[in-house]
Amino acid sequence: MSTKKKRPSPYMIHDKYFLEAKKAWYRARSAFKLIEIQERFNLIKPWQNVVDIGAAPWSFLQVINKIIWQNSLLVGIDIKRIDQIWSGNILLIQESIFEYDKLKVILEPCWVKQFDLITSDIAPSTTGQTWVDQYRSVELNLAILDFADNFLKKWWNLLLKVFVWEDSNDLIKPIKMKYKDLKRIKPKACRDRSFEEYFVCFGKLD
Repeated sequence: MSTKKKRPSPYMIHDKYFLEAKKAWYRARSAFKLIEIQERFNLIKPWQNVVDIGAAPWSFLQVINKIIWQNSLLVGIDIKRIDQIWSGNILLIQESIFEYDKLKVILEPCWVKQFDLITSDIAPSTTGQTWVDQYRSVELNLAILDFADNFLKKWWNLLLKVFVWEDSNDLIKPIKMKYKDLKRIKPKACRDRSFEEYFVCFGKLD
């Protein structure tokens, strides 16, 4: 019988943020990405109504819900099923961000017609081909920009996760047309090998 031990995955067992997320009862390491972004830019205000896109497994929702008041509305949207969160101010929607008409029908009965902040940690299903994954990331974020055209209040902010590569300008150009300012950040909790960055879009113009 072989006595050779199986090597632990460096991204699961020895990953600092994976372990810290478990200790803090966060569903994923991405919680620390949003925490760092919040510490730097103070995007989330207690009184805000917020939409989070690509919400599964809801680590962003956990962070946001700790900051906003319980009478604020927090909506989580994802094509994947999101485990129920036992909080009366959270609405979970299982739907694709490309299905704008369906999302509009679902959100129409809400007492909030436009939101103060939209966040996203959405990512495409990866293929291992960088240019394909990056292009799909751009497509997803362009769909979120269209969603924000109607559901984000004027002058308020949008947070996007982007796989940065050659096609990034296809996203940067419309952001600069629709928002007053754009800041980019790669939080420490992002893996070094990752191409992901977060685009903080300040001040929706229309």
